[in-house]
Amino acid sequence: MISFKSFLKEGRGLIKGTGLDAARHEKQYITPYMGSDEYTHTLAKDHGLIPAGAKLKLHTSIMLDGKNYVHATDSHTREKSLIPVSKLYKPGEQKENKGFKYEKEFVDRLKKRGLMHGDAAGFTSGNDFNLINKKQHTEHKGEVHPESALQGETKAGKTAAFGQLTISYDKNRGGWHIPDENRKNRPGYADHIEKKGIIDLMNKHHKPKGLVAGGDYAKNVHLPHEDLDPANAYLKDHHVDLVQVGKHGTYRVGNKDKTGHGLPPLTGHGEWRIRQKTADPLKRTVQFMVKHADKSHVDLDNDDHLESMAKTLGHKPLIFKKSEE
Repeated sequence: MISFKSFLKEGRGLIKGTGLDAARHEKQYITPYMGSDEYTHTLAKDHGLIPAGAKLKLHTSIMLDGKNYVHATDSHTREKSLIPVSKLYKPGEQKENKGFKYEKEFVDRLKKRGLMHGDAAGFTSGNDFNLINKKQHTEHKGEVHPESALQGETKAGKTAAFGQLTISYDKNRGGWHIPDENRKNRPGYADHIEKKGIIDLMNKHHKPKGLVAGGDYAKNVHLPHEDLDPANAYLKDHHVDLVQVGKHGTYRVGNKDKTGHGLPPLTGHGEWRIRQKTADPLKRTVQFMVKHADKSHVDLDNDDHLESMAKTLGHKPLIFKKSEE
């Protein structure tokens, strides 16, 4: 029989480092805490000279042989170590992710107004939200057919990544290249990476130099871009019809505004960021960041604008009953 103290520890739960839950646990319990100046996690099992119960500061995360690890400084040795995430308890209080919070609040408003079918990222396409277009929908037993809904993506603000793809290094394929599977998943975005000359630049100036340790990875490469075409291509690759950007508004994706509401395109200028996010010297992440976005004249974060969109999509207007005197 285990002690009550051990029972309490087991009840808190460990972070999954492999299997189906590993990616979700990393996003929930690891990524929001990386780079914090505080000891945010607790070691559940002894790890070398570090005893169970030691507190940890997380720096970076990597995957080795299919298992997730973190580079962390512990409160016992005060040194940086590579530790499997499966040896860590889940944080006592989950740190709020601004992007998730924004998406949830936005989705809750849409559902409350009756504009959205299903749940956030739980829809058949896996997109952040959808809008029911009653002027073009089909019904089955009184319910809106989900395939007739317009698909959307949320960004908490322009500082979020508007594109991401991993490139790999292989001498047999001419050096840095876009893997076939990654190109298949993000064809439009991949085309813009090549048009910008990023592959040629990496092959000329940034050949891998061997394994690195302790999170001391290659420095980021930054390249300005005169428009937001790569971001729009990435959104089209996600098969969305519109995008909602916090503090900036609502934009159409593609040449046609499928809402019929007159949404503008996402315009401005951006920046490419090529990063080595793991200890694997043969991989780089190519991100596209928005440096400036022209504000939209429509913002579904605004209640009046939301109601106007509802009218455009054929929803009945809200009726407010006067309170009895």
